[in-house]
Amino acid sequence: MKKLLNIALIRRFTVIALFVFSASACSLNQGNSHFEKALLTPEQINEAIVYQKDADKNSDVKPKEGEKWFNVILGQEPIIISAPHATEPFRDGKYRFSDGGGTAALAIMLGKLTGSTVIYTTKASPSDPNYYDNNDYKARLAELIKSQKPKLIIDIHGSHPYRPYDVDIGTMKGKSLLGKDELVTKLIASLRNEGISNYSNNYFAASKNETVTKFGAAHGVPTIQLRSTAFGWCQVRVIMNHIGLRNCSRAWFVTSIA
Repeated sequence: MKKLLNIALIRRFTVIALFVFSASACSLNQGNSHFEKALLTPEQINEAIVYQKDADKNSDVKPKEGEKWFNVILGQEPIIISAPHATEPFRDGKYRFSDGGGTAALAIMLGKLTGSTVIYTTKASPSDPNYYDNNDYKARLAELIKSQKPKLIIDIHGSHPYRPYDVDIGTMKGKSLLGKDELVTKLIASLRNEGISNYSNNYFAASKNETVTKFGAAHGVPTIQLRSTAFGWCQVRVIMNHIGLRNCSRAWFVTSIA
């Protein structure tokens, strides 16, 4: 679905997504340290757009026999970023709309910035990774959890603009945080500090069906589902153009909104 550029919504999603990564990365074992800011290069911005366009182009393209329908980019940091609906998922006997290639592009570029592992769909899925567990996506995610030993999983989704929020934080009503409630507490405090109030907590709790959030938590990893109403290649371009990177031994992120 094409969406018009909305700077306010882009800003809101960027603050949320990057705050969670920053809070998580620095809580892994690191405290505050000297911050150095580094904006993405034009080449990286164009790279994000390529990822988005490629995902959108293949959104309804069924994989050939034996062909993979998702991709994994391994990182060295203990965080996994998931975008299971970047292309059309198959649920209840039919293909459904995707969240858009912007979710894949954002996940990939956040992964590149953080050094996190990323898993995202690349073609029409023969299953729905956020609805069923019995599929290759979830099997690979389980392998990644075992090998990467993540301390946080972020599951990125798009959302219809008519929803009553700009960003929704899904944590199975807190259960998927596995006692790490400070992740959301700090996130909400950061949002308020930025003057952002149109967020929701568990409008989509990710507690029904076999969601990635439920899957991650069941495997002992605090997991958060983030849904935003603002996606599309224009949004990705602006998001990437205004992301700043700060070093906190591993990674500390902030936004730099012009």
